[in-house]
Amino acid sequence: MSQEKLKILDMVQNKTITPQEGAELLKSLEEEPKQKSPKKEPFRMFKIRVNSHDGDKVNIQIPLEFARVALKSKKGLPKLNKIENMDVDLDLDMVLDMIEAGTVGKIVDVESSEGDIVEIVIE
Repeated sequence: MSQEKLKILDMVQNKTITPQEGAELLKSLEEEPKQKSPKKEPFRMFKIRVNSHDGDKVNIQIPLEFARVALKSKKGLPKLNKIENMDVDLDLDMVLDMIEAGTVGKIVDVESSEGDIVEIVIE
């Protein structure tokens, strides 16, 4: 039994509230999940496209949840090391913050002076 239900029953037993009020509160607790059923977040993808000035191309498409875990661990996306070694100023912590905030669409669109192009998209 949930803590809320036990608290209501305790209040009825201690005569803080009437049995009718207790019944109404218990009923509202049962209805609450139906009213507040969380909407399932649509399945989204994390995409990275890199075209370096020397001809290297990287295309990564992974589920957003995997990208979130990989960015937090700083280990899971080895190709990001290649991006960091290019002449592109990319703040991966900011990318993670944007993911956590629920941002959708193109979140990074960078072209360096040497012609390196980096795009990160959440779709």
